[in-house]
Amino acid sequence: MNRKTPRLQQETNRGPMGRKIILFLAIFALLLTGCKFYAEGGPVTSPNGLSCQNYTNYGSFQQGAECVYTCPDGTFRQPSMTEKFTTSSPLYSASKKELDGQFCAGVLPLTPTELPTGTSPTVTASPTGVVVASTTPAEVPIALPPLLTGEVTSCDRSMNLINFRLVESPPDLTGRTLTAQISAEASTCAVNPVNTTLLTCKTKSPLTFPMRVVVQLDGAVVNDFTADGLGCLIF
Repeated sequence: MNRKTPRLQQETNRGPMGRKIILFLAIFALLLTGCKFYAEGGPVTSPNGLSCQNYTNYGSFQQGAECVYTCPDGTFRQPSMTEKFTTSSPLYSASKKELDGQFCAGVLPLTPTELPTGTSPTVTASPTGVVVASTTPAEVPIALPPLLTGEVTSCDRSMNLINFRLVESPPDLTGRTLTAQISAEASTCAVNPVNTTLLTCKTKSPLTFPMRVVVQLDGAVVNDFTADGLGCLIF
């Protein structure tokens, strides 16, 4: 008698479609364990200059934040937090001096000639011979405009290459220092020689989305955004 056991009969009745669904769910669950989902509102930036992108890791059921902070010498640090960064976080209301001590230990500040100067009195003589002190307006540092639009135009996963759209009138990068951090890793970027409207970057690790992109020009952050990869057409 050819009698199938209940379990074998169940597997037979399930059919190829059922097995495919189970396989899909198993692969999906495996991928989910390594996925980070970043907050849609973008980075939270505090008055002291600390900028943090909150995320949720559904694989480990943990929340946290990936942060960027610029030290007095122009270099930047990328501290991470095991909880979300909000306006009520202690580091949000901390002074810049406290953050420098926590994240920039051993970093030398810029020389006084490189620091923005405040108002300073200038002594001049009036026609009557009376010395008059006038005030020179303070030199206000100018915020640098963004370099990228935030759009991803294409990528090559086999070579870890990704193209970002430059702004319509990008600054001249000749002789300037351009650094980029993609998914918390230093990446090599340059203007595409074939299509000069693109900035092509090569990452050390395989491309994964969403990815946080932080670009600095001469030590100043000009871009800090999260790319979802929707425009990542394979080339």
